[in-house]
Amino acid sequence: MGGKTLRLRRFFARGDGRLVLFPLDHGVSCGPIRGLEDMAAVMRYGIHSGADGLVLHKGMMAYLERLSGRLPGIFMHLSASTQIGPAFQHKVLVGSVEEAIRRGADGISVHVNLGDDSEPQMLKDLGLVGEACARWNLPLLVMIYVRGAHAPKPVTDDAIAHAARVAAELGADIIKIPAPQHVESMERIAVGVPVPVVMAGGHKEADERAFLGKIQQALQAGFAGVAVGRNVFQHPNPERFLSAIVSLVHEGRTVEEVRSP
Repeated sequence: MGGKTLRLRRFFARGDGRLVLFPLDHGVSCGPIRGLEDMAAVMRYGIHSGADGLVLHKGMMAYLERLSGRLPGIFMHLSASTQIGPAFQHKVLVGSVEEAIRRGADGISVHVNLGDDSEPQMLKDLGLVGEACARWNLPLLVMIYVRGAHAPKPVTDDAIAHAARVAAELGADIIKIPAPQHVESMERIAVGVPVPVVMAGGHKEADERAFLGKIQQALQAGFAGVAVGRNVFQHPNPERFLSAIVSLVHEGRTVEEVRSP
């Protein structure tokens, strides 16, 4: 068993092949948005509610040293851009695989936007990070979207499938993509790549039941789980809602069951 396999087991510790990620990397792009004012408190309830992994920028990993008890798997996010700057869709590297190892991360996370003018550079960066992850046996989470001036509008299921394929072809160990509109597209993506695919939670959804239903649909189509941020930390009761998502993913419960009092 290699080092990468051992590290992946920290994320898939329940042994069912499913995964609930709690991305908390929004502070660089959006600042201290609602729900992320107290990062230590968010990490505590995320861990308590059963998240299998956190996604953090390097500086926020310092909070982990102050938390007691067992930690989930930790992805250090290497991609950054801000809403203040001129090129929000252009994600640049702000760290290295070697730095992530030194800081104690279990894996690496990279964000790529296909269809942006800077797509070639982001793909080049992904290739370099993937090579370093292979060298150091670190799992690579690729968050890949279709966004930018050259992206189809609206984004099609075929474009999402293309994005997932790009991530797989370039060495992702876990792929995070927005949910395609049609179940058939989800099924085609799930069987067309050799690694687990998780559904991106996306923007805050007004309809809680519909959001949970979307997760359930993705699981039934073959997705391995979900990576959900805003829909948890901006929920009126984030700890309860994350626990409901964990039950949906890992216990096979229905939307009606997890929403019961």
